[in-house]
Amino acid sequence: MAAGVPKVRRLAGQSIREQRDRLTDNRLIPCFLLVTLPWVLWVWEEFKMRTHQAPSPKTLLGFAIVLTGVAAIALRRLFPRFRNLNRGERGEIKVAEVLDELRSLGYRPFHGLSYVSYDIDHVVVGPAGVFVIETKFRSGYGEIEFRNGEGLFVGGRKEQNDPVKQARSNACDLNRLLKEYCEKYFWVTPLVVFVGDWKIKDRWQTTDARVFTTDRLLEYFEDQQPTLTRSEIDLVASHLDRSAKN
Repeated sequence: MAAGVPKVRRLAGQSIREQRDRLTDNRLIPCFLLVTLPWVLWVWEEFKMRTHQAPSPKTLLGFAIVLTGVAAIALRRLFPRFRNLNRGERGEIKVAEVLDELRSLGYRPFHGLSYVSYDIDHVVVGPAGVFVIETKFRSGYGEIEFRNGEGLFVGGRKEQNDPVKQARSNACDLNRLLKEYCEKYFWVTPLVVFVGDWKIKDRWQTTDARVFTTDRLLEYFEDQQPTLTRSEIDLVASHLDRSAKN
């Protein structure tokens, strides 16, 4: 199998779960142990005092309070990261459920493709071509607008980490990989899908990217005209599917 192709079948949200697991192992568990140890020692000292064994609970109590404060600061920083990862996972799973409905139209969705330096949430291969999808979960409600030359605005606020830019970057990367592995040029269309109670303001006629909510995604694919033959679909899908099975 060619280098750079993902080697394990991945599910929607898997890269986010892996990030969350690393965060748990490297930050959350040590933080928990940091808090637990001094309190265990303090309880032990209290036990010694009650059994008349030369205790020193005040020293350990102070130690426990200091470490608890340190852990509280660390946890305050960790919780927003866990919240964002959990939301991201729910978003990817929701989009994957919608994309699986495209199978009846001849499309083949792939989820969580992880490469050396980047991750792609979803790839869809079918009659209308090849598509990469960047998934975003946003709480709240309102309007999402793409302004040419300015970027993406969610609820009137500009997105600092522009998902349209990320989707375009992923499309270019996948385009290069397909050209290398398939020895044929395939245009890859970048899409961004927002999960949440949002409405899209259609003002991106002059750009290659498109932005949708989950309820408009199926309609978009149903309106697309065929551009790939069956053999071309099989060729692209075989490279993604073969890597997923090894």
